[in-house]
Amino acid sequence: MADEIISLRIDKSLKEKMRLYNHINWSAILRRALIEEINKMHRIDKKRAMKAALEIDKIRKSGVFNGGKTGTQIIREWRDKKR
Repeated sequence: MADEIISLRIDKSLKEKMRLYNHINWSAILRRALIEEINKMHRIDKKRAMKAALEIDKIRKSGVFNGGKTGTQIIREWRDKKR
């Protein structure tokens, strides 16, 4: 796997504080923080998708679309009502 390089701007005072701890691998810490944030976003997206699927199932079971019409016909009616 080829590594990619990113750059990051930080406040001068933060950089000075980081210099006090030169023994710390700041790149590794930032890499871990980025991975954790991406994983958190993935979990949130999965949660939202599951919630949306449940809502869709609830709407489908409610019978609101049981009028003998196709989805295309219903959409056409809604669009015509907007005019």
